[in-house]
Amino acid sequence: MTGFSRLLSPVAAGLAVALAATSLTGVLAGPRWWGFVVLTTAVVVGAGVLLRWLRMPSTVVAAGQLTALAGLVTAAFTSSGWLAVVPGPAAVTQLRAVLDRATQQIRVGLPPLSESTELLCLVVVAVGLVAVVVYTLAVSAAAPASAGLVLLGVVTVPAVVSDQLLPWWSFALSALGFVLLLAADGWRRQLEWGECAGSGGHLSAAPGAIAVTAGAMVVALFVGATVTAVGTGRSASTGSDTGRPGSGIGLNPFTALRGQLSRGDGAALFRVWGLKQRSYLRALTLSRFTTRVGWQRGPLDGVVPASEDKTEPLPLPLGVSTPISGSTLRVQIEPINYVDNWLPVFGYPLALAGIGPDWNYDPDALTIFSSRPQRAQPYTELGVLLAPDPRLLRAVGPAGGAPFGAVDPRYLDAAGVDHRVKQLATQVTAGTRTAFDAAVALNQWFTQPSNGFRYDLRTAAGNGGDALVDFLFTGRRGYCEQFASAMAIMLRTLHVPARVAVGFTPGTLTGGSRLITTDDAHAWVEAWFPGAGWLPFDPTPLSDGRTVAPDYGAPDYGAAGPTPTGPPLPAGPPVASTVTPAPDPLTSPAPYPGASEPGRGTRIGLSVTGLLGLGMLALTPLGVREIRRRRRLRLIGTGGPRAVCAAWEEVLAEFADRGVVPPAGQTVRATAELLAHGPALDEPARAGLGVLVSAVERSWYASGGAARSLATGTSDRELCAAVDAVRSSLTRCAPPSPMARLFPRSVLPRSVLGRQP
Repeated sequence: MTGFSRLLSPVAAGLAVALAATSLTGVLAGPRWWGFVVLTTAVVVGAGVLLRWLRMPSTVVAAGQLTALAGLVTAAFTSSGWLAVVPGPAAVTQLRAVLDRATQQIRVGLPPLSESTELLCLVVVAVGLVAVVVYTLAVSAAAPASAGLVLLGVVTVPAVVSDQLLPWWSFALSALGFVLLLAADGWRRQLEWGECAGSGGHLSAAPGAIAVTAGAMVVALFVGATVTAVGTGRSASTGSDTGRPGSGIGLNPFTALRGQLSRGDGAALFRVWGLKQRSYLRALTLSRFTTRVGWQRGPLDGVVPASEDKTEPLPLPLGVSTPISGSTLRVQIEPINYVDNWLPVFGYPLALAGIGPDWNYDPDALTIFSSRPQRAQPYTELGVLLAPDPRLLRAVGPAGGAPFGAVDPRYLDAAGVDHRVKQLATQVTAGTRTAFDAAVALNQWFTQPSNGFRYDLRTAAGNGGDALVDFLFTGRRGYCEQFASAMAIMLRTLHVPARVAVGFTPGTLTGGSRLITTDDAHAWVEAWFPGAGWLPFDPTPLSDGRTVAPDYGAPDYGAAGPTPTGPPLPAGPPVASTVTPAPDPLTSPAPYPGASEPGRGTRIGLSVTGLLGLGMLALTPLGVREIRRRRRLRLIGTGGPRAVCAAWEEVLAEFADRGVVPPAGQTVRATAELLAHGPALDEPARAGLGVLVSAVERSWYASGGAARSLATGTSDRELCAAVDAVRSSLTRCAPPSPMARLFPRSVLPRSVLGRQP
C-alpha cells in the first residue's frame, strides 16, 4: 500500500470529526472554539498515523492518541505540566478546577455560551475523545459505517440543548464528512486490492453513500423542524397542560442554584435601583415535595398576562386580604447576565413596566415566567413588601390545627415523610401556642449556633437513603437548599402551609444601587397565614449578613409611620404602611468552611495522575522495552519450559539495543558466533552465552521425552547466571547511548531501523 493510501482513512476520519463539530455553533459563541477543534483533531490523527507507521497494535494506537490528547490539554490549559505536556499532580488539580467551572457555567448558562477558557477546555476533551473513537472505528477497525453513530451523537447533543434549530449548513457539513469517510474507505480498499479505477472507479461507492446520507439528512431536518422539536431547547407550557406532573418548564432550580453558588467568580446578574428596604428577589417557588426526590415546581394555575399593557393591577394570591400590611416599593431592575424563563420580583408584585408582551404571571405561585429562556430588558416593578402585625398572625390558631381553609391543599402535603421528622418538628416547637410562633421557633432552631447546623456547599455524607433524615439527624451541614427544604417540610408536618422559594438575596450596596451576583443565589421558606399570605423565613445560618431577618419575627416588633413611595403605576390594593428600615451594606460572601481542606477529589486526582503517568511511560519505546524486559526476567526466574526462550529473546534484545541485529534465518549457533564478535564481551559473558546456546538447542531441537530431559540439562540457576553474565558484560563494555536508551531498537520495527548488516 502506498503512503498516500495509508493517509486516506485517517485524514477522512479527522475531517469528519471536525465537520461534525460545526454543530457546536448552536451552543458556543465566537470563532476561537473552531480553531481548538481543528488543532485537537490534528493532534489525535497525527498521533494515530505515527503509531500505525511504527506498526503498533490498535490498542497501543488508541492509548497513544489519548496520551497525546492529555498532553495537548495539559499544555493548553495548565501552567504546571512536566515539560509543559506531562500532567503532574499540580496540572491535574488545575484541570479538575477548570472542568468543574465549565460544568458550573453549563448549569447556570443558556446557549449560546461565551467561549470561556473553561468551555474551550471541555470542547478539546470532548472532541478529542470523539476523534479517538472515530479513528479507532474507521481506521484501526476498518469499519467507517460504525463511526457514523458517533458522528451522529456529536450533532445530536448540540441540537438538543440549543434554543434554535441548528443551521442547515452544519447538517450539510456533517453529512459531507461522513460521505468522505465512506468514500475514502472504498478508495483505500480498491488501492489495496490493486483494482483498476477507471473513470471515477475509485469513487464508485460514493454515489450510494451520498444518496443515503443526503436522504437521511433531509428526513432529519424535516422531522426536527416539524415533529419532534429537537433543537428547540427548553420548552414551557401553560393552560391545562401545566397540571400534569413533570410538564411545563424543565429547569431544575436547585441544580442551577448550586451551580451559581459554586462558580466562585461572582458573575453580575442584576443591578437594582430604588430598593429602600432589604428584601429577597424571588424567581420562582417550589410547591411539590416527593420523598427521596425533593422539591419540584408545581403546576402554574390562574395564569394572567403580566405585560404593561394591562389596565388592571396584577391579582393578589388567594386568601390575601386588603389593605395589605406592608410598604410599597418602586424599583428599577436591570438584568446584566441573566437569561432564563423566570423574571424575578420583590415581595408581592402589583404592576410591571418594560417587560414585553410574552411574560405571564401566576399570583398563587408569585411567579412571572415566559415560554422560553430570554434576556429581559430593564423593567420596573411596583409592589408591596409585607410587614404584618404579629398579633394578627398569632390569632390564626395553634400549630397542629387546620385553620388554613383558603390555601391549596398541596401546600400541606407531607405524604411519605419519615415519622422522625414530624417528631422532631413537634419537639422543637413544644411550648408554642400558635402556628406563627411554631414557624418562628423552627427558624430560630436552625440558625442557633448551639444546635450544630453549619452552612457548607458540600453536604455532609449520610448513612441512609433519605437525604432529609440524614441532614437533620446526622450531617446538619449543607447550603440553603437543605435548610429551606427541611424547614418547609417540617412546617407541613405541623399543618402549616409551606413551600420553598428560589431567587437571590438583596446583593451588595454600591453607590445608589444594589449589585446582585451569582454569589447571591439563595433559597428560603415561605409560610402561609390567612390575611397576610406568603411570608418569608430564612433558616440558613449564614454569618455574612446576606440573609434578611423579617421584623415580624422579632419580639420587639412595632408599627410606625408611613413609608415614602414613588410615583404609582396602575393603582393597586390599599397598603397599610409601616416603617422602612434603613438599608445597610452587605459584606462579601465568606468562603464556605473547609474550602481549603484536601478532599476525596484531590486524592482521586493524585491517583489518576499516577496512573496516567505510568500509562504514558508504558506507551513510550523505553516503557515498552522495560515491560518486555521485566516479563522475560520473571519467566527466567520462575523456570519452566518458557524460561529458555525468554532468556534467548532477552539476550537478542540486549544486542539489538546496541545495533547488533543478526540476519533472519541463521541457526542459533551461527547467531551466537556473530554476537560473540560484536560488542566486547568478557570471558564470563562468553561462557554464559555458550551455556545459553546449548540450552536453546536442547530445548528447540529435541523432541518428546528427550526434549524434556535435555531441557533439564541446564538448571534454572545456571540459566539465570548465564543471562546475568551477558547483560552485566554488555552494561560495562558497551553501554547504550542516551538516544538508544530512549528509543531501544529492539522494540522498533525493522522498517524504522533500516537494513542491518
